[in-house]
Amino acid sequence: MSEILSLWNETPAKKAILNYVNAITNPDNADFVPEAERIAIMDNDGTMWVEKPAYIQIFFAIERLKQLAEADPELLNQPGFKAAVTGDMAYFFKLDPHTGGSVKELMKIIFDSHAGMSQDNFMLIAKEFLKTARHPRFGVLFKDLTYKPMVELVRYLGNNGFKVFLASGGGMSFMRTVSEEIYNIPRERVIGSNIAFETRLTDEGPVVFRKLGLVDPIDDGPGKPVNIELHIGRKPILAAGNSDGDLHMLWLAQKSGHRSLSLLLRHDDAKREYAYDEGSEKTLQMAEERGWVVISMKDDWKTVF
Repeated sequence: MSEILSLWNETPAKKAILNYVNAITNPDNADFVPEAERIAIMDNDGTMWVEKPAYIQIFFAIERLKQLAEADPELLNQPGFKAAVTGDMAYFFKLDPHTGGSVKELMKIIFDSHAGMSQDNFMLIAKEFLKTARHPRFGVLFKDLTYKPMVELVRYLGNNGFKVFLASGGGMSFMRTVSEEIYNIPRERVIGSNIAFETRLTDEGPVVFRKLGLVDPIDDGPGKPVNIELHIGRKPILAAGNSDGDLHMLWLAQKSGHRSLSLLLRHDDAKREYAYDEGSEKTLQMAEERGWVVISMKDDWKTVF
């Protein structure tokens, strides 16, 4: 039994990953890929950490909406603020793209809630939130709900000359506060959806502030290849995702000109995590058509968290 990827069961999925990495790192193999081209990209929500019952950043935004409404009660006339204050989580759940919601509308609520503050201040309160906030079902810190087999995969790829990036539909800045701590992925390798920024000259010098409005395209669906090009300038040869929002990225890996590996994580473990295919129907079909490797959380992993 292989000690590499020790948190993975001895299944075809693990074998496919090991065979792939062995092939592209062997200089004598026809599929050898130079280190400069060994780019791996992982989706974050639902691929590297838990995304149910809602994206973790939604809970962060809700806390901010409560604070703003307390300071200005007139904001309660807006549905998002009212839902946050009254604990109407169904309002936010309905925006979940897995159940037909709008990623862009969801991101707007998340990002606008912290507009107007300096980027440094945002990073501080985001880090503080992730130090203390707990998952409503599991009762542990959100940041501890990373998928340990995926973290192990990131480490394995790094040890084999890959540069591993995150490409998240969620906020880039939010993830950068903990990416090094929980994944060992440097913050400069985190790609995500973004708010607009502006620089203001103060007595202490230039300070970056967060503005209202999203930077198009958001890092989801067709926006992922665009942001990958902007941030990296190379196509991935390995990509991992879990939903239809990752379809374009998973397919992009097959256009790199090198032997590629596209991994689709399937949430099918209601006991240890959650079981759902909503929002990944197209990608599951595409995986079958294009030979992508479907990872079963229930069958392929010895542990989840």
